[in-house]
Amino acid sequence: MHHPRHSAGSAPVDASGRISRKLVIALNLAVLMVLGSGVAAYGAFSKTVTVDVDGETETVRTFGGSVGSILESRDVDVEAADAVSAEPTEPVSDGDTIAVRYDKAITFAVDGEVTRETIPAATVGEALEAAGIEPGADAYVSGSEDELLADAGDAVVVSHPKKVKVVSGDDTTTLTTEAPTAAQVVEEAGITLGEGDRIDGGHHAWVSEGQTIRVKNVEYVHDEDELQTKPKVEYRDDDSLPEGETEVIEEGRPGIVKQTALVTKVDGKETHRLVIVSDTVQKSEARIVRRGTAPAAAAAESAPSVADGSVWDRLAQCESGGNWAANTGNGYYGGVQFSAQTWSSLGAPGLPHEQPREVQIKYAQMLQERAGWGQWPACSAKLGLR
Repeated sequence: MHHPRHSAGSAPVDASGRISRKLVIALNLAVLMVLGSGVAAYGAFSKTVTVDVDGETETVRTFGGSVGSILESRDVDVEAADAVSAEPTEPVSDGDTIAVRYDKAITFAVDGEVTRETIPAATVGEALEAAGIEPGADAYVSGSEDELLADAGDAVVVSHPKKVKVVSGDDTTTLTTEAPTAAQVVEEAGITLGEGDRIDGGHHAWVSEGQTIRVKNVEYVHDEDELQTKPKVEYRDDDSLPEGETEVIEEGRPGIVKQTALVTKVDGKETHRLVIVSDTVQKSEARIVRRGTAPAAAAAESAPSVADGSVWDRLAQCESGGNWAANTGNGYYGGVQFSAQTWSSLGAPGLPHEQPREVQIKYAQMLQERAGWGQWPACSAKLGLR
């Protein structure tokens, strides 16, 4: 009979050619023993560590032996200003927590006082603690202790109860409130702001102890009115008149304009007027004025000659001793002693004592025609002129 051959590495088979059942069982047990020893080794050498980065936590199972290696494995970058709960070289144990806090610019508004600090913190509570701020039990705080701060920083508001006044029109309200901003205090005082109303300092201004908050009541009204506009003045140079002398040829006429305006009133007082529509009811007509351009010498030539010994010479003799250049410093000038104001009102050039005799007589005649001899009361009476 022929017997089959077994190679040295072959598994024994029975007469039917099947692998022995006992051998299969033995092989399976060997595999299980190898796997079991690997699991036992993993459990013995790995660690469970919690990584807390700005309040976001992650549980990590790792063979890493230090804080730095674990953070590096989680791609956590730490700058010099940031805070880490342990040194990078410090070893970790099973169950440890590694906390990382990034540096943030945080604005603190505490009872109206505003400061800005850059500190590593993740929550409102951590920020307050780092800044050394301890809100009282009755204080308003803008967030709960465990509320996360924004990555780029945040504003943390603390406001203790304080006594303030709210003035609106003729009404004054005094109240004790922990509300941090002016608008919140005004609302708490029971004042409803109109669409245009405003608060001195702004709605979001921080409130401090003893502060008076003023509400400005603003209203917008339409106003219609008729206004007169002054006529333009047109000057026409005239070399037949002395320089400085003027004469009205046409009086002109004012214009009339009807305006519709949007008027802003603050606490009942007009502060701004915006003209929306402007219609001309009556056009203005220019005032025409002759303006003398002749120099003083020309004016002297244009003044009519007056014979010596005239009534004006006799009046000058009485008033100034006949000195047409008199200027004694008493406020009166020339032969017949004009005041500067009276001389100017006649449109005469310069001052009286600077002008020739004929020019002074010319304006003296004009004054006498307008006001009579009473302008020289003593001398005119002495000369029998009135």
